[in-house]
Amino acid sequence: MEERTTIARPYAEAAYAQAGIEWQIADWADAIELLSAIVDEPSVAVRLNDPRVSREQMADLVISVGGELFSGTRENFIKVLLENGRLGYAPEVNILFRELRAVDENQMDVEVTSAYSLDEVSKDAIAAAVKDKMGKEVQMNVEVDQSLIGGVIVRAGDQVIDLSLRGRMDQLSNTLRG
Repeated sequence: MEERTTIARPYAEAAYAQAGIEWQIADWADAIELLSAIVDEPSVAVRLNDPRVSREQMADLVISVGGELFSGTRENFIKVLLENGRLGYAPEVNILFRELRAVDENQMDVEVTSAYSLDEVSKDAIAAAVKDKMGKEVQMNVEVDQSLIGGVIVRAGDQVIDLSLRGRMDQLSNTLRG
């Protein structure tokens, strides 16, 4: 994965720089996210490596799906990816573009895994605690995993806070073994 990220990084940075110049970061983000989804589509992924499909045909296919969202410099960006054999890296470009945007907007993606559905008060409390600790606005994604038994696991950047009952039981088990 590291190699793919390394290859995708200059494209993401160039796209983000162009989006900033055009004052169209949201439109570029939408376009790159759609491009990523198109490339991930199995029927398109097969055609990416098919020598019978020319770059022009692939460009026409992809750009027609995106319509107006893939016009102007965004269309040129897609063509550059195609010419360099990097269209398949669109998912990594999308991730990196979102990361660049989050840094600029002082935001952080936070993944919360909970043993049960969280109400809005609980979500707000977790978001506020992470914001206080990290000093950034929080974009939170919550998933339910009943195997946690109780509590939550919060992943913010490279930090993981495990407040789950399963996590505490694992810690106790490790302490008793060691």
